[in-house]
Amino acid sequence: MKKLINLSGLLLFSVALIFLYGCDERIDDRAMGLAEFSISLDEAGITKSDPAADTTNAAYHLMVSVEDRTGKEIFSDKLIPIYIFGTGFVSEKVEIPVGEFRLTKFMIMNTSGSVLFAAPMAGSELAYLTKNPLPISFTVRSEQVTRVAPEVLSVQGYTPSQFGYVSFGMQVVRPLTFYTAVVPGYPTITSTAIQYLQAKLTVYDTRGWHYTFRLEAAVNRIVIRGGSDTYVLVVEKEGFMPLKIQVPALRLRETTFENPLILRLPGDTSVLHRLVLQPGPEEGKDAMISNLEADRNFGDHPFFEATFLSEPVLTVMRANRSLIFFNLGSLPKSATIKRVVLRLSAEQQIIWPNPVPVTVAPGAERWYGVVLQQVIEPWDEYKVTWNNQPSTITVNQVYIPPIISNLNFIDVDVTRLFINNIDAANHGMLFRHFPSEQFPGFRFASGDHPKPELRPKLMIYFTLPR
Repeated sequence: MKKLINLSGLLLFSVALIFLYGCDERIDDRAMGLAEFSISLDEAGITKSDPAADTTNAAYHLMVSVEDRTGKEIFSDKLIPIYIFGTGFVSEKVEIPVGEFRLTKFMIMNTSGSVLFAAPMAGSELAYLTKNPLPISFTVRSEQVTRVAPEVLSVQGYTPSQFGYVSFGMQVVRPLTFYTAVVPGYPTITSTAIQYLQAKLTVYDTRGWHYTFRLEAAVNRIVIRGGSDTYVLVVEKEGFMPLKIQVPALRLRETTFENPLILRLPGDTSVLHRLVLQPGPEEGKDAMISNLEADRNFGDHPFFEATFLSEPVLTVMRANRSLIFFNLGSLPKSATIKRVVLRLSAEQQIIWPNPVPVTVAPGAERWYGVVLQQVIEPWDEYKVTWNNQPSTITVNQVYIPPIISNLNFIDVDVTRLFINNIDAANHGMLFRHFPSEQFPGFRFASGDHPKPELRPKLMIYFTLPR
């Protein structure tokens, strides 16, 4: 039998959780902590002369999967860079919410993407060699340090199935490293030095992977999942407009600490505030209306949609529209709205089949799509139907073209529906095809959707008198 590496004599990692409070830029409303993994070089049987440890910058990576007690993935196959620090390794900090969790995967990889060590799964052929095989349960509590210490074995000479894994190779992901910094979009007046900003950066690849990083007011070294030709970067910071850009992977690889990717946040020198509204079924107001059931009310409908799809039973086309209203009562009376963004998310996108351009006005050509129109008459969530739908106006309507993207959300600038010179009441928005129904349309989650994170979110950016 090959020599096995046991944690008690060769490898130990600890998770130190630092809880943050009063932060406005959390991913969700749960209390969050920071996990840090550390590994001793000497205990792991690795030295700095080891070919794998050919650099002091992320010589190794951890691949970790964690789920909560209900089986929901907190993160899956997450790559965590490890840096040589003295005689050991220290990983980047990983944000994790407070609660009860299970460590379901733990591997150590070198820079070439090869797995060196792994924690065996319970029931696997090699599980008997460890005292506590995966999954390992642990609890993250507020104002306490939680340490998790699985035992790992060398994978040399063994197959993934002997560890309980389907395949090591299928789960190995080559990381992509780039450098970036956030600066205000306007020039600084009081200093000629570069003004870096703290911010929240979310990176999306074209295959559905995404992760949120907290950037320091400096040049940041970011490690993401490789394999995508392009990435979408979304930068958010209180007091500034959000920034969303698409960047080729080649551009990210070309960055260095001395020549980072500069992300300029749009905004002005005024102090900008943000109000986020994402109501659920009880406090929200939205409904769907359908032409095939013109007198039926769909006040409790999980989708916010503007679709024109075939009806399987009746073998005809069904046109669905949706209405939504956000209560701005929590916005300060003295607020001056600068920008309003509506985020719509979907479990799965509807794919448009080669959309064609249409003429919407003399000399004007646009892609066929859907619009958000201003509703100018009152409507009741549990009484509105296709036959009694409220009136809308086309002036300042917001056009949404067919989207070719692997992201499951879109951010729509709807400022013109809230800031305009139109002398008309505002009773929300109507989501419909334009200029007329055409296959297929959009289907997003509504305020009645069972997944709260997918419900429509209205982000209002405003200033207050000084």
